[in-house]
Amino acid sequence: MAKLGSLLSVAVLAACAGTGWRTQQIDGTSPATVERSVALLHNSLPSNHREHFTVALGVVFLRTAAYSADLNGDGVVNNLDARTMSDTATALWTEIARGNLVVAIEEQGDDVAAAYFKQLDGLTYDDVLELAGEADDEYLVEVRRLLSAAGCAERRGRTLGRINDGCD
Repeated sequence: MAKLGSLLSVAVLAACAGTGWRTQQIDGTSPATVERSVALLHNSLPSNHREHFTVALGVVFLRTAAYSADLNGDGVVNNLDARTMSDTATALWTEIARGNLVVAIEEQGDDVAAAYFKQLDGLTYDDVLELAGEADDEYLVEVRRLLSAAGCAERRGRTLGRINDGCD
């Protein structure tokens, strides 16, 4: 009977530990707390959820930053703004993957950073994904595909031989 009780305790603890990341919240009260809470959440995620989280953080930011369509500040909304958005997105996802979320966001301006941090405050992993859109949304699937391809190209550029890294 004692063994059954011990086994049941271990099973309950394992179940609770496995879902802990689902209840972790982002603290958006300051840049330092955003950086720390996003890193803690990101690191606690199962590996198959990390890329979804990274993409969702970027999408939420891009939606926050896009309230002003004149992204390069030249007074005209044109293809240069689209190019700025593309460059910003690429740099942002790279910095998020490196753990430099706050630095990348603050480079976009204090007002945009403050709005983004406020928007993330109190959100969980599921909340961030919901705010970004559905995980199987065509846009998000394409973003993940492009990020994966970019990651493969970067890894290949740094390796001397063929390494089985999941890139074909």
